[in-house]
Amino acid sequence: MLLQMGRLMALAFLFVYLVMVAQFQSLLSPFIILFTIPLAFTGGMLGLIFAGQQLSMLSLMGFLILMGTVVNNGIVFVDYANQLRIGGLERRDALVATGKTRMRPILMTALTTILAMGQLIFGKDMGAQLGSGMAIVIASGLIYATLMTLYIVPVMYDIFFKKKPLHVEIGSEIDEVPDDAAEYLSSLSDGSGNGENADAPEAEGTDGYGAEEKTDVPMQEE
Repeated sequence: MLLQMGRLMALAFLFVYLVMVAQFQSLLSPFIILFTIPLAFTGGMLGLIFAGQQLSMLSLMGFLILMGTVVNNGIVFVDYANQLRIGGLERRDALVATGKTRMRPILMTALTTILAMGQLIFGKDMGAQLGSGMAIVIASGLIYATLMTLYIVPVMYDIFFKKKPLHVEIGSEIDEVPDDAAEYLSSLSDGSGNGENADAPEAEGTDGYGAEEKTDVPMQEE
């Protein structure tokens, strides 16, 4: 059973990587996101130990489900950081801005799955007891991986992703719609532009509103 589940997880690991390669049009971005999967497995094993549950077939299915769900947090983080870097931000600045702006979406997507597992974890009926091991693995794995994603993924991104990501044209009209990254970059440019205008010195011969000041010229007596 363990050998078959190991082969199934290896195949799922490969498929998850290939799907992300097709999405990012890159080999490096999915490689960074894959670091979230060991974090999820660590959290799932810790959850089983703390709950006193044994490793069963359903709990192994929970690890398999984690492989497809835990990468969502890394996808949100890495994709937003790539968009900011393509827009002109430096690597460190893009990572800091991504951590500030993408924390709430990452927590919201993780909490929806974690709270959905609550009925199986705390339920007393027969169905809940059978699926409690799988629910514990999914919930604890997501909690641990979500918290560590905000630290591990930026570090791995800073280490491996030295070059600026390339913008790949896919010929779709969706790219023309402004996204969150474009709005964030425009807000930064608007803020810097307003600051420069405020600090600009007034031109000579004009008042504070740009109108020319009237000067009294003495009349020459005839």
